[in-house]
Amino acid sequence: MSSLPPAQGPDEPPSDEQWEAFLRDAMEGGGAGAPKEASARDRLAAARVRRPRRPRRPRSGTARSATAWLAAAAPWTAVAAVVVFGAFQMGLIPVPRSSPPAPAAGSASGPAEAVSLPGGGTSDGDQCGTKGYHHFPLPAGATDVEPPSPASPASGPQLSLSHYGYAADPDGEGGIVIGLRFTTPGTKKPLRVSRTLGGEGAAVEIEGPDGLVAGAHGLPVSWPSAARESASGASVDVSDGGGGEIVVPAEALCPGHDGDSVARSLVPPADSTGTVTGPPPYRLVVSLRDPAVGTLRTTLGLPAGGGLLSAVNLVPAARS
Repeated sequence: MSSLPPAQGPDEPPSDEQWEAFLRDAMEGGGAGAPKEASARDRLAAARVRRPRRPRRPRSGTARSATAWLAAAAPWTAVAAVVVFGAFQMGLIPVPRSSPPAPAAGSASGPAEAVSLPGGGTSDGDQCGTKGYHHFPLPAGATDVEPPSPASPASGPQLSLSHYGYAADPDGEGGIVIGLRFTTPGTKKPLRVSRTLGGEGAAVEIEGPDGLVAGAHGLPVSWPSAARESASGASVDVSDGGGGEIVVPAEALCPGHDGDSVARSLVPPADSTGTVTGPPPYRLVVSLRDPAVGTLRTTLGLPAGGGLLSAVNLVPAARS
């Protein structure tokens, strides 16, 4: 048997020692065949096993995998999203929107019937167009334009209007705000009315040439925070010009009228010097009834008058 040492690997050539042994065996005539060199296929296979694999690069024109495509597109997708959002914020991209609902007909006024009012009270809608209507029956002369003469000055509890006009809230709703002012001429005795004005609230009538255009009764009064209340908080001292406010909401307006126009018609005309030249187009009457008013009148020797007070926006015109 030949003593030829085996080759070290399929891809390594025989060593000098192996060739000497081969030649010696060949000359002796019985040696083994020459050691074979590994084939090219074997050498390539062995090389692939020993060599670390490298990632295969995609051929040109071959589509990338979904993961690689998303990884490459992510930065551009983010940039595009920022651009689109910015254009939307600047109003450059039109957005289809449904048309806002049309306002309900007559939303600036109430119905021609008595209805409960938001915040309290009841409208006089069933009296729309009526002339001379008043929720509290007023005595003769209660709405006269001429003030008392100096020879017979007013005495006892009095009511006047400190201000009136239209005011709108942030929601677009509004009403006619009326300020009340109480005085007690001829006496230093206090006038303490109940916070709810005898539990009946205040009544308001606004009349135009064709009759009532707005009216309500049972309206609550908002008293200022500085109002002097009784110990129980049930009454308010309105002596020395004290008072509060009432609001006539839009629901108390007769159909076809709005608060702003009605309020403007309550202002009397005046010339360039501010002198009133005539009565206002609409007449405003505010009335209330409270037991404290009748009690104070009785103390002063005056008729109680049912505790009724009223005020009007009419003022005497300048005499020529």
